[in-house]
Amino acid sequence: MSKLKTESDYVIAGLPNYSTGIGHYTTHTEVSDLLQVGAFTNSSVPSIAQVGKIIKRVEGKIDNSIKLSYRPEIIKDEVHNFDSLNQSAYPVISHKDYVGFIQLNTESLRKLIKLEVYQGDDYVDLASASVKYTPPESAVNGTFTITLGVGDAGTGYRFVLTKGNSNGFYDTFGRKTTVLQICDAINEVFPSKTAQFTGETAIKTTTDAPDNGGVTRSISDFFYASPSGDGTQVCISSLLPSDAGTICTIEATHGSPTSSTSFTDNESAGRDDDFWTISDEGKIFFKQNYPYYEYHSIRVTYVRGKSRVPAEIHEAATKMVAAEILVHDDNTILIAETGANIDLKMKHEILIKEAEDIIKGKQVLLHLID
Repeated sequence: MSKLKTESDYVIAGLPNYSTGIGHYTTHTEVSDLLQVGAFTNSSVPSIAQVGKIIKRVEGKIDNSIKLSYRPEIIKDEVHNFDSLNQSAYPVISHKDYVGFIQLNTESLRKLIKLEVYQGDDYVDLASASVKYTPPESAVNGTFTITLGVGDAGTGYRFVLTKGNSNGFYDTFGRKTTVLQICDAINEVFPSKTAQFTGETAIKTTTDAPDNGGVTRSISDFFYASPSGDGTQVCISSLLPSDAGTICTIEATHGSPTSSTSFTDNESAGRDDDFWTISDEGKIFFKQNYPYYEYHSIRVTYVRGKSRVPAEIHEAATKMVAAEILVHDDNTILIAETGANIDLKMKHEILIKEAEDIIKGKQVLLHLID
């Protein structure tokens, strides 16, 4: 059973953006209201951006403590065995509409990005919609761009990655390095595997907004990329629900334009199809398409995270951020201290204690029955 919503749920007014002090669990406004101080600004001490960094750290601490997340997180290449003889014994019933299942390492499955099953000579992806792109083997002399599209040209998004741009990719160190560069650009992460060659020092970012106006979005909001098994291709999966990513396209230009290629639908999900899931429990059941081998035969990349933020998580995050600000407010510039009120040290201890009590009550427990 999973709650859809309650009246006390915390709802963010706008999209999360840590640089503007808006997190998934709380915002800079909620923190300043709790501390009963003036609103944080770009020039305050701490500034809105600095508060945003604290919020990001606190949200990570909460997730690590409760072994669960209330914000979307991508879990990459989680490996599972497939022992149909053993697993088909659960549950003990006379009829089963599956040949076996796997239990993910986490609950709250939001989206299957890649569900790769090994079938004799290669892994076959059963999830989402995807496309494979093979960059040139040698460096391109001239214009080299990769454009990922979502929907119609006027109302959808167009994300352009350009060769030689720090937010794009570099292709001067061989095809496999180029593949890693393109993957990092699409996933908008720091190119840790290739930075020693390219000299890059920052996270890659690519954004776009519809031509007729609309919300600016990032390329990693719509796509996830990973190298193929031999490292010569970029495997790009859509993050749109289920197989809706067939509206996505890719176009590469190196020397001369190539035709636009649509994403291919990989997914046939349902009780009568290849597989079906119990998302709230993190279970995936296989029926018509499944691994041929038992051990290490399934690789899963997915988005996890609860879809609602309970009031308790919002309260804990707000209090932990406020407590950290109190610690750094050494000169009482932000929060004045008077002899008649609770001193800053006591305020900090109270906030931390209340937050920790909330987090302990939300921790995921594992019960072993002998």
